[in-house]
Amino acid sequence: MRQASTLVHFAPLSDVFKIAPSARAVFVTSHALRSRAESMLREAPGGAPSPAPASLRWIEVADGESCKSFQSLESVCRALLSAGADTETILVAIGGGSVSDLAGLAAHLWNRGIRFITCPTTLLSMIDASIGGKNAIDLGTAKNVVGSFHTPSDMICDVRWLSGLPGRDFASGLAEAVKHAVLDGEEHFAFFERVAASGNESGTAPQALDKATLEALIRRSLEVKERYVRADPHDSHERHALNYGHSFGHAIELLTGLPHGFAVAAGIGAVNALAVRRGSLAREDAARISALLGAFGLPAGIDEACSVAKKELGRRELLELLRADKKRRGDTIHFAMPHGIGDVRVEPVSFHELEDFLGLGAPAPEQGEHA
Repeated sequence: MRQASTLVHFAPLSDVFKIAPSARAVFVTSHALRSRAESMLREAPGGAPSPAPASLRWIEVADGESCKSFQSLESVCRALLSAGADTETILVAIGGGSVSDLAGLAAHLWNRGIRFITCPTTLLSMIDASIGGKNAIDLGTAKNVVGSFHTPSDMICDVRWLSGLPGRDFASGLAEAVKHAVLDGEEHFAFFERVAASGNESGTAPQALDKATLEALIRRSLEVKERYVRADPHDSHERHALNYGHSFGHAIELLTGLPHGFAVAAGIGAVNALAVRRGSLAREDAARISALLGAFGLPAGIDEACSVAKKELGRRELLELLRADKKRRGDTIHFAMPHGIGDVRVEPVSFHELEDFLGLGAPAPEQGEHA
């Protein structure tokens, strides 16, 4: 059961009943979000009577990345069985990217594929994780290695969820938004620079942006991601550009415990430094990107990530995690390499070059030694 793209609705969460009748919907969310979700769902769409709370079917999963496991997947499937779910059931994920990853994989597997709707609750999931069709769980420290392609039919984007989001979590989402701006080009990037400058001048925290600006920010990111997804629906090459910052980022996340967006921001800074070293990215462009990340309180490199995490990061351990990356091809790894704002290319980088970049290369032989 596969469809090409996701229909995005900027609407109250309760509008989900317009596209998923309560008799067919099964909601997947975390214990921490369920109470607020139930309250928001009681708001009757268009003046129509809302479904009785007792009639709704719920599946609760763990919060955050810990829900992306075989154990959680099995529990969702068993709950679907207990709920009498069939081929007409619509699975509705209310939560961040981890919840939609798990629910999307379950929707793909249940009865060989049922309809799936995402209702993101974080900025990160609104601009990135809730469309695109890639769903996965982790296997130990190997992230997203067991998964599928199963595109949600619809996404309900209710920006009111962001009003209660901690600043750290909001900033984490902005890292992916900055990534999209770099991919997209100068006009998009300049839009973000104006948003950052406006916040600095007024002293307004990023999460206090007005509704119109928030929706514009999210729409821009969704348009960028959708463009790459349409060009490469099965993530075979062009779409790899969306991994800008993620190869280093995933490793930094595992080694420091930083939130995903903070690690991606550090990964963006790291791959920019590699691109400058290679001569493919101008120092001025790298500096602009770093300044924008910094304006949103995000680290723009490995050393800054260590400072934020208050934890040292072993460069050898970082390299070994890169070797385990699913984008590895023999002695190289495919990186989304920036050549400028609006110009990110997928290119192979050898592990020998990465060793040298990370300061792990063999020391130069002393005079008189044989090389």
